[in-house]
Amino acid sequence: MSADLRVIASLFLDQARALWPYYLGGVLFAAFIKTFKWDRRARASLVRYDRASILVAVGAGLISPLCSCGILPVVIALSAAGVPLPPVLALLITSPLMSPDAFLITVGQLGWTYAVWKLGVAAIVGLSTGFIALQLVRKGVLADGSFRAEKLYDGSGKARPGYEEIVNAGCFTHAGEAGGIVERENRFVFFLERFRDMGFLVGKYLFAALLLQAAVTYYVPSNLVEPVLGRGSALSVLFATLIAVPLPLPQVAAPALIKGLLASGMSPGAGMAMLIGGPVTSIPALSALLGVYDRRTFALYLVIGVGATFAAGTLFQSFYG
Repeated sequence: MSADLRVIASLFLDQARALWPYYLGGVLFAAFIKTFKWDRRARASLVRYDRASILVAVGAGLISPLCSCGILPVVIALSAAGVPLPPVLALLITSPLMSPDAFLITVGQLGWTYAVWKLGVAAIVGLSTGFIALQLVRKGVLADGSFRAEKLYDGSGKARPGYEEIVNAGCFTHAGEAGGIVERENRFVFFLERFRDMGFLVGKYLFAALLLQAAVTYYVPSNLVEPVLGRGSALSVLFATLIAVPLPLPQVAAPALIKGLLASGMSPGAGMAMLIGGPVTSIPALSALLGVYDRRTFALYLVIGVGATFAAGTLFQSFYG
């Protein structure tokens, strides 16, 4: 057992040494965005624009370092403030897919090809979701007022009756992490505090992911991965899509796990499918989404998320498989 642990520790340290410049660069960029409040300004402008609000929402999602659970409190607050459904859905599906820190970590773990493809998929899926929702709202298929919980909390700060399970689903814990921000007169001090916060938030997921990657690389033989997710499997992308749907895989942690599976024989297309599907769909996020939006809105999000996962994996496999 001690020999196994030494090998896993060695694999972990090798990956950590190779990845730390990308981790540092991503955290610095995220702290810079937080310091100048670019993400908040982009989200605030959603209430001032009509059709262009979808473009603003996708832009905000691409720079927002929040996963599918972390973005839910944000979009629920926007819905409660009266922001139309199309830009809200565009933000909801874009934010878990891409952020500056996740982009750089993906470059460090999987290379530029995976990172650029993921960025393109995030932008295309976000725009498609927003404009599809806009057309469905105009045709009356979706109700723009599909938000079903004007307030999740009562005046004392407790969850309202009927919403306790939603609040405790795991998706609102992120609100506390971002909610402890204290404004500072000295912007440099504020930047250092955001750097600390983002470093811890990203680092805790990355540490677990690198440890899992080392264990997967060491313990999972290729003959277990190859028949289901390998290059020789015609259904590898479909299986990866089905695996990714319920998997609560944050975007900063996904590349390390996928790198370990690729080393064990997973096909490139299956890797891309997990890279997209893991962050977008997870059971806690879906349960909270179903609790506060109507079933048609939930179905649209789920269909687009699963469809985008399968399509991205299939296209990637056709080019690089």
